[in-house]
Amino acid sequence: MSEWLYYPFLPRHMNFAASDKGNSKLWTLGELIRWATNYLSSKSIESPRLTVELLLSHILNLSRLQLYLNFERPLIAEELNTFKSHLKRLLKSEPLQYILGETKFLENTIKLNRKVFIPRPETEILVKIIEDKYKSRKNEKLRILDIGCGSGAISVSLAKIFKNSNVLAIDIDPDCIEATKENALLSGQNNLIVEKLDILNSLPNGSFDIIVSNPPYISIEEYSKLDQQIYFEPKIALTDGADGLTFYRRFAYIFAALLSSSGSFFLEIGWNQSEFVKKIFEEKGFKLVVENDFAGIKRFVYSLRF
Repeated sequence: MSEWLYYPFLPRHMNFAASDKGNSKLWTLGELIRWATNYLSSKSIESPRLTVELLLSHILNLSRLQLYLNFERPLIAEELNTFKSHLKRLLKSEPLQYILGETKFLENTIKLNRKVFIPRPETEILVKIIEDKYKSRKNEKLRILDIGCGSGAISVSLAKIFKNSNVLAIDIDPDCIEATKENALLSGQNNLIVEKLDILNSLPNGSFDIIVSNPPYISIEEYSKLDQQIYFEPKIALTDGADGLTFYRRFAYIFAALLSSSGSFFLEIGWNQSEFVKKIFEEKGFKLVVENDFAGIKRFVYSLRF
């Protein structure tokens, strides 16, 4: 090991190389995993062991299983430096998904950067609800609209599930448009089109059999009280700058024009919004069904018309 690495946040005896060049210490994967897990745990980082394994898997291009099969493997200076850099970012509350540059959404790997919202595991339920309700129509040629596509996680997933359908993904943010195009290309989907469009002021052409959206639903009041980690994500993807209901009011107004005669819509909502959203849509003649997320929170609403 030709380079001496000093980590200011490490105790002296845990430096990645000993101070005496004649007695250098090489860190093995097993030692680093054990130390870093304890260290992140002491800093109250959520799921410290899993976090360390994901970081090292990414840096070393190994699966988590392969990490355990290579516990005695020593790390070189470049690998340790990268790990140090990632730890520093993590300790500054940067989300792990941005550090890795990707996340898993259902069976898809979704590429990410700090200009796009991180898709949550809860939103996978939204996609699964659509798949379940349309399982008898899975092979039909449907028109699907994803409003506020972000990274493209929902659009890519639906394009894969409904292979004979055409998916239109729209967003106002050009960074999201580029991210969705990249993830569509990586997934090999050729039935997904991405367009820049401001749904609050314009409408896409045509009618749709399925409309899905996970819009910015955090109120500006709630936004000011969120965990520090959330502020790494684009504000425009999180809050409408008002009471959190702006997009639902717009949807209730335009969906009659956008839906086909047998079209349905599926939406994610905030933890305390189900009654408000139901009222907004019922006033426009829609009947909503509400479903819970993993935590039992009323998180999704949909209206079936077939």
